[in-house]
Amino acid sequence: MAPSLILGRRADGAVVLSIPIAAPLPLAPDDIATRLRVWADRDPDRVLISAVTREGRRSLTYAEALAEARQLRGRLTAAGFSPGARIATLLPAGIDGLRLRLACLLGGFVHVALPPYPFRAAQTCPPAGDEAARLWRTVKPDLLIVPDGHCLAGKGSARTLQDLPHEGPDLPDHDGTRHEWSAIFFTAGSTGASKGVPVTRGMIASCQAACAAMWPFLQERPPVLIDWMPWNHVFGGLDNLFKVIWNGGTLHLAPPPSAEGMGDMLDLMAAAAPTMSIGVPLGLRLILDAYDADADRVAAGFRTQSHIFFAGAAMEPALWERLARFRADMERRFGNGLVVLSGYGATEAASTMCLAPEGVTTPGILGWPLPGHEVALVPVDGRNEIRFRGPNLAPCYLTEDGEVPLPVDEYGFYRTGDAGLLEGDVLRFDGRMSEDFKLSSGIKVRSGVLRAQIMSHIPHLADDIVLGGEGRDGLVALVFARGQATLEQIAGALAGWNRANSGSSTAITRVALADFVPDGRSGEVSAKGQIVQSRVLKNRAALFAALSDGESGLAP
Repeated sequence: MAPSLILGRRADGAVVLSIPIAAPLPLAPDDIATRLRVWADRDPDRVLISAVTREGRRSLTYAEALAEARQLRGRLTAAGFSPGARIATLLPAGIDGLRLRLACLLGGFVHVALPPYPFRAAQTCPPAGDEAARLWRTVKPDLLIVPDGHCLAGKGSARTLQDLPHEGPDLPDHDGTRHEWSAIFFTAGSTGASKGVPVTRGMIASCQAACAAMWPFLQERPPVLIDWMPWNHVFGGLDNLFKVIWNGGTLHLAPPPSAEGMGDMLDLMAAAAPTMSIGVPLGLRLILDAYDADADRVAAGFRTQSHIFFAGAAMEPALWERLARFRADMERRFGNGLVVLSGYGATEAASTMCLAPEGVTTPGILGWPLPGHEVALVPVDGRNEIRFRGPNLAPCYLTEDGEVPLPVDEYGFYRTGDAGLLEGDVLRFDGRMSEDFKLSSGIKVRSGVLRAQIMSHIPHLADDIVLGGEGRDGLVALVFARGQATLEQIAGALAGWNRANSGSSTAITRVALADFVPDGRSGEVSAKGQIVQSRVLKNRAALFAALSDGESGLAP
């Protein structure tokens, strides 16, 4: 049974949300290292991870993972590193990446997950003169571990795992304290330069213990996940990985989703029998596309699944409708219900701030605060900003200038920059306040909300839309067409939208089709596969200027 939502109201008009908990979190004395040892002792032969290697797909059991991590910890110690050393890595998700992550955990080293693309062509270590150099100056690593054959291998402080001493001392595990930094991850950088976020052992423990309390099915049935998320982001590299270890589950790694790779993905799903799907709309869309082509093949990978999780702010209505039809078919085939869950999080919160305690029936639902954590809805410029407080909140940011405070208010709540609505006891996403802008008239455009509304009006014609017109007389739109949809079809559909929404902050004065693929390397696509509006607007400023000047596109 789901817990009850507790509502409080402050004198400043803010509404504070929390849920009751039976015991303080985290569940002392557990932390993630403790959980790893528990499962290695209780069920040593259970597979922790499987991944494709040069020799084919290979697995590590809990006992093997613990033993190999301890051995690598000893090799790092023999190389001269002690607790607190910052060990940066460009290793992809995989067996070696897991060994290093756990070795850092057991050795008290700070694991620094660097985004790989800025370092793809670096000539020196430390790198110089570009984004890679800025990231390096931000985290100041003591060692960089790179894959075999990487351009930095053997340069400066960059080493492969094979370059480390082959043996090291056999040392007791370093469990550390709650406030000790365990990792550093970088924010996505969608609203400015990415910042380093230190993640403490206590943040990891409070987040995972709270998730387990919110979702008791994780403990009742150890999760089996298939994951493709990159490990330099907290979704895959922290939350999915540690959710599996905390609850004694198994993680099967897959390549990033693509239409060409769906055959291998579906074969893995059928063989691994996952218990739930945790991902983002990009992966779900490809699954549903494959389902439309071969329903029986896709269904084979869902016969044992009970839950699907997605980020609550991320799914467009058309995809939700397709998911609803898919769920109904799975219910007819297997009777497994396939409950849809949603959530909301940030790098600054060790990934998670809110989770839906039970199934959701519409997109846009963010869930409830984790047990032992709080969310405040604070009135700002006619909207309610979502703010968050709890033991999984990061201690600071890291920048080139050193440690800087998180944007917290006088009550200690982290200011997310997102807006929320409380409908009954349901917290719903209400757009990103950072995406709002003003027209030349001074009228504010609620861009995030408006994008979702327009997408629901043209769901079969568009995959996404970016709105521009800041400082101009009217709104313009760049549409990423779905299938063979034409500019004339989309302009005609938007003409109908304009008739019902004729105000200057809602009507589209000119529209064009995107003739390019969004560039993930320049930040136009997030790690979740979503278009980052602010980056597209910045990178394609000339395109939007031509639209606003009437030099391209069509008027609906």
